[in-house]
Amino acid sequence: MADSQLETTAPSTTARYVYLMTRLRTKQITMEEATELFSAQQAMIQAARATATRPGSPAGASGSPRDLAQGSTPGPLAITDDTLWTGLLFLGAGAGVLAAILRRAQAGPTDPKPAA
Repeated sequence: MADSQLETTAPSTTARYVYLMTRLRTKQITMEEATELFSAQQAMIQAARATATRPGSPAGASGSPRDLAQGSTPGPLAITDDTLWTGLLFLGAGAGVLAAILRRAQAGPTDPKPAA
């Protein structure tokens, strides 16, 4: 889809997207509306990928050391299944450590038992 086509259909698409998201948040969405919302989100993702990979776009920076020295930031990280599962593993471990710390804090200080 060309940029001119995106610009002409953007206001009506955006209004419809906002309407569908509102229906979803209030749990009043129909199956047809959910399908329409999903396809609209997929189109938005494809459009974002197309602009990110377009040569000369700021988001498509190469991230070379010379570019980084000049202060530019590299593009977004690619999230694969492996990084997703690894991230979830670390998130779970962090939640467990936090739960242990909070439980210890709620219990208060423990008195050492005197030796017999």
